[in-house]
Amino acid sequence: MASSTLDIAPLRSLVAVADCGGFHRAAAVLHLTQSAVSQHVRKLEAAIGEPVVRRSGRGVVFTDKGAQLLAHGRRILAAHDIAVDDLVTGRERPLVLGVTEHGADLILPSITTALRSHLPDWSVRVRFDRNLYLAESVDRGTMDLAVILDGSGLDRANAVGTVRLQWVAARGYRVSSGGPLAVMTFTEPCTLRAPMFSALHTLGRQYQIVGESPDLSGLYAGLRSGLGMALLPIIGWLPDGIAPVDSMPAANLATLSVVGRRGLDPVVFSAVEQAAREALSGAAAAIA
Repeated sequence: MASSTLDIAPLRSLVAVADCGGFHRAAAVLHLTQSAVSQHVRKLEAAIGEPVVRRSGRGVVFTDKGAQLLAHGRRILAAHDIAVDDLVTGRERPLVLGVTEHGADLILPSITTALRSHLPDWSVRVRFDRNLYLAESVDRGTMDLAVILDGSGLDRANAVGTVRLQWVAARGYRVSSGGPLAVMTFTEPCTLRAPMFSALHTLGRQYQIVGESPDLSGLYAGLRSGLGMALLPIIGWLPDGIAPVDSMPAANLATLSVVGRRGLDPVVFSAVEQAAREALSGAAAAIA
């Protein structure tokens, strides 16, 4: 055996790979490079003398020895973190907050202010990601709470508010009168694809997907170039160069919700939920 040491940082990377389903997302959660996470896993493999993970498509599968190491790693990290919390006083503790990209510049300031008020000894770490990935991270417990958008708009009872979906494109964009509609969308998985396809079906028009992007900035870049139009939630003002497509009818409403991990202080959750509700109302009033 090359080494008998199981260091904390590599173990934390291994657990993140398991919880996030792969190296890329684990690196994002840990704020490390993907190569650093891979190096951590290789160090553990060197320590035990056997492979612990193997790639399977876009994800990973743990070997039998890897699953055994993962179980030990979770126990070691839990004991380590409890000891640090008990022994190190005055240390800022991180609270991981996930936020959808849509309207983050308007919603985030109110939420971070609420968190600082209720958790003055904690440092807030914000992570921007796709809605489904944020929800999965909260379910796994690797994220404390998240503000997510659901394009279906079905669960309004548990939402902090509704958001209108509107077709947008480059300013001055002209919709084709006869040919297929040129549309852009997010890559899968995305909760906005289903309402977009539903709206197109209702129109009864042929369409062609001319561009896809995993993030909002890429989608905006494609729209500004005049590639086509996209169905997006409108929270606050649209960025420069992007405007509503007036000739396209309005679509259904989406919902904005706050979700929290199991065991999260309900007072903190309520404060964030109220802050998100007020921020969303303020954004709607600003453009009314």
